[in-house]
Amino acid sequence: MAAMENSDQTGLPDRSLKLLQGMSLVTVIFVFALVLLGGIVRVTGSGLGCPDWPLCHGKLLPPLELTAIIEYTHRIVASGLVAPLILATCAVVWFTRRHERWLVIPVSVAVVMLVLQGLLGAITVLTELPGAIVAAHLALGEALLACLVLVAVVAFKGPLNVKFNTAVGPDSFQKLMLISGLGVYLLVMSGSWVTAIGATAACITWPFCDGSPLPNSQLTMIHMGHRYVALIIGVLLLYTLHLGIQNKQRPREIRLFSMIVAALFMAQVVVGAVTIWSGFAIGLTALHLAMATAVWGTTAALAMLSLSRGALYAPQAAAPIKSPKSPAEGTGV
Repeated sequence: MAAMENSDQTGLPDRSLKLLQGMSLVTVIFVFALVLLGGIVRVTGSGLGCPDWPLCHGKLLPPLELTAIIEYTHRIVASGLVAPLILATCAVVWFTRRHERWLVIPVSVAVVMLVLQGLLGAITVLTELPGAIVAAHLALGEALLACLVLVAVVAFKGPLNVKFNTAVGPDSFQKLMLISGLGVYLLVMSGSWVTAIGATAACITWPFCDGSPLPNSQLTMIHMGHRYVALIIGVLLLYTLHLGIQNKQRPREIRLFSMIVAALFMAQVVVGAVTIWSGFAIGLTALHLAMATAVWGTTAALAMLSLSRGALYAPQAAAPIKSPKSPAEGTGV
């Protein structure tokens, strides 16, 4: 469970590793914040606050209008903070850990995703926010977050162990966490599609749609489909998290993250219900989107932690070996 080993005794690799750990963690936090800002842009209807790109109404600074300021803030965080952080993290990996494929590959993929995300953001604005493009923009943003979470996990815990055919192999928790992680990503995407297709307000009651568990139109079908997906994925996720929590031999971070993900998911269900009961208040809708990203990010981190070396069980102290008794032992002689 130790972090990546030093390559020599000069102290330089150790300092570079600490730098990478700090940068990867900060980068994940800012990418998470960027996704949240994107959600705020969406729920406040600020996507066309700046109808052109990369300028805003043809100027470097946005007009003093709320929607323009919100949209432009999103762009500034993306280009002025997140992009430099990702590029700097990539540079640190390539200069100090270029032989570690578990770092080089994901951080390089993150740079490619960053470029694609910028282009997709421009297309989203210039094509006046078509639902499919907006959903794809979010999907790529969430994938970028997971990619950087992988870099952070490897920086702190070392390369992952994905040799499923080894003698130890992953237990059911590891396998189910990978499936649950994919399920949570699909759940977030289904929620994004509900918004993109305009089906958010198709059901104004919870847990059923207008008192019925069966949808009766295309929009209610899409909305209720998201709820049923949440139910199926939620049951699987909570069962998997139970496996992560109940075995006290597991490493502390596995059990802690399992508790955090479980709490976030249950809170997300409550927030989703309250959002509907409130008539889709903007603040609650934004919180619902924010918590969806939080559930996804922590689930991805837990799935990756479950594959870190030694993550099946915490190391146990070896039992003392008893020497065989001599013939005189036990006779009182």
